Amino acid sequence: MRLSKNRFFSDYYTSRSAFVLNANAKSVTDRVVSRLVDLIPAGDLFYSRSLKESENFYRTILRRGYARVFSGGGDGTLVNAINTLRRLSRNELNNSIPAIGILKLGTGNAMASIVGAQSAWVDVHHVIKGGQISSRPMNLVECENGELAPFAGIGYDGEILNDYFSLKAEHKGKPTERLIHSLFGYLWVGLTRTIPRHLKQTPNWIRVRSQSNAHKIICSQGRDQEHFIPAGALLYEGPSCLASIGAIPYFGYNFKMFPFADRKPGHIQLRICSSGITPMITHLYPGLWKGTYRHPELHDFLVKDVTIECDKEMSYQIGGDAAGHKRNLSFKAAENVVEVAELSKQRLAAPRSILGLLPAPIFARN
Repeated sequence: MRLSKNRFFSDYYTSRSAFVLNANAKSVTDRVVSRLVDLIPAGDLFYSRSLKESENFYRTILRRGYARVFSGGGDGTLVNAINTLRRLSRNELNNSIPAIGILKLGTGNAMASIVGAQSAWVDVHHVIKGGQISSRPMNLVECENGELAPFAGIGYDGEILNDYFSLKAEHKGKPTERLIHSLFGYLWVGLTRTIPRHLKQTPNWIRVRSQSNAHKIICSQGRDQEHFIPAGALLYEGPSCLASIGAIPYFGYNFKMFPFADRKPGHIQLRICSSGITPMITHLYPGLWKGTYRHPELHDFLVKDVTIECDKEMSYQIGGDAAGHKRNLSFKAAENVVEVAELSKQRLAAPRSILGLLPAPIFARN
């Protein structure tokens, strides 16, 4: 049964936006929070220190019936928001999920790139002052456990994230912490830990199938062309150092990992790399980074569903968060897309003010 609300309660919140800040995100600093506390109306700002706390906040947001909820953090924070709201909506409250907005306060910010997010101060000011907001569907990958994410994968991408999270833990509370929480830290851990580990290793062996019709992208005479593959056929069998799947083009830091992700409606992109680590390093920029690199050992597919079997466990990542190790995986294009809030390109002019000098409150208004 749908949660009932009196008319005043419904009208009050259904035109408003909630803002949930992840206290552990890279750019959710005391100064940023202090500024936003002064800007966002009392009751609409939630400051989360843990997954449990964020779940309670999202439960309150659903009960109130907000029109939009803005996630303040990185891609992992957004993935948690989407899946928590979806689970609570289905299992507890039977309320529709509000449009989900993105505040650029994380590390990689792949999803923020899709909606053209600017600074959190500028975007929040635009929302609070009544600037134009539209919504549009966002395609996502559904993992085998039902979790939705913009991308996921095994191999180098998962391994480098595992190494990166270990590096961040080592530098937590140290003067170098802010530097490590950046593109520098991501590249540094790849060059000093992940890559050296693979210089003497041979790629794992994998088998990949799709239960639905699929297409392989083959570059011929300078053009990327789709080659049909019937349902049930073996898409790929062979060595692989990486098998990643994405519903959006970007992978973080504007790295265009999935240049064909939005090419065919209802499909997501699978990318398999069968070469060693050296070709990937030598063609990392600009080719791989900008999504223009093509090579016989870089295999791209457009799929609706896919299963991956590995001869041994490989590092796994979901939405930019390390997720341990997996040997067998399955993914599919999510059928129920999520509505995301998109601000007009011309933001309402935000005033320039002195950054808050006092520490943020122990908890924000809720």
